[in-house]
Amino acid sequence: MELRPIEWPRDLKPLGEMIFDTFQYPENPQWSVQTDEKEQISHMLGSFRRIWPLMRVAQIRAPSLRDMFRGYVAIEDGRMIGVTIVQRHGTTNAWVVGTVGVLPEYRRRGIARAAIEKSLELMRERRAEKTWLGVINGNTPAQRLYESLGFEVYDATAEYSLSDPALPSVSPLPPGLSVSRLRRSDWRTRLVLEERIVPEEARQFEPIEKGRFRQPRALRLLIPIVNLAQRTKEEEFVVRRESDGHVAARCKYSASTRGKGVNSISVRLDPAYPQLAEYLVGLMLHKVVSRSPKLRVEIGIPRWMLAVAEAAESLGFEKRVEYLKMGLVL
Repeated sequence: MELRPIEWPRDLKPLGEMIFDTFQYPENPQWSVQTDEKEQISHMLGSFRRIWPLMRVAQIRAPSLRDMFRGYVAIEDGRMIGVTIVQRHGTTNAWVVGTVGVLPEYRRRGIARAAIEKSLELMRERRAEKTWLGVINGNTPAQRLYESLGFEVYDATAEYSLSDPALPSVSPLPPGLSVSRLRRSDWRTRLVLEERIVPEEARQFEPIEKGRFRQPRALRLLIPIVNLAQRTKEEEFVVRRESDGHVAARCKYSASTRGKGVNSISVRLDPAYPQLAEYLVGLMLHKVVSRSPKLRVEIGIPRWMLAVAEAAESLGFEKRVEYLKMGLVL
């Protein structure tokens, strides 16, 4: 078995071929990569292959982007059998372990451990200070592996799903508040809100700092091109108090305009405004269904954002899986 660094864009195609089979859990089918997700992943990887020259230009202009897609792949008999993908969180010294996977028939051979250990070495070489990952709550073998490497649970996020969504009505915006588009370049609004709403225990491995939110100009220019290639429409909004501009929430949707794949919405809500939750979830669901009807819609909700979870459930979303967040000081 060979363990080598990922080579982009060479590895995009074999990675797409293995990823669906890797993340299948027959005993817990709700954990598995779904057919619509497989189609979306395949399309996304194909888009990246087409625009890779532009991504290389962006990486030259912004050195931090060179750490967007790093990691290792395991090869045996000419076949990709395992992968670990890691990336720097913005321009900070915190890194994310985004993907860890080994084909089922090659598991329990230490491949995942070897790939993660190599990735941790890489992070340290790149002066990383902290790293974190997500593991399905109930995937005991994976959680034990991460614990043996020093990772510890510090937070959790639940993924909710809504199939065959109908166009919902949107409850009125509470008085004294206004909603407007949030510019991609407005990193300060995002930073200020996160500083106020994220509990201390949830930020110990994901520090709230400027480098997470202030995107390099090259990335801001690249994102619309990526969305165009993937045929994805994204919009983000902010809710402010009319009296003084105080930020109460932000929300976002991402809609596939191809009629295939999965749509998503997200909400970041100040717990001091629980009455906003139903409006925000309803608004994003209305916008994404209007743009891209019939496709399944997903929303990830931190365990400490209870009002948003209740609002999602009231609109028909069902909890599909919970991810434990595990962190490690390097």
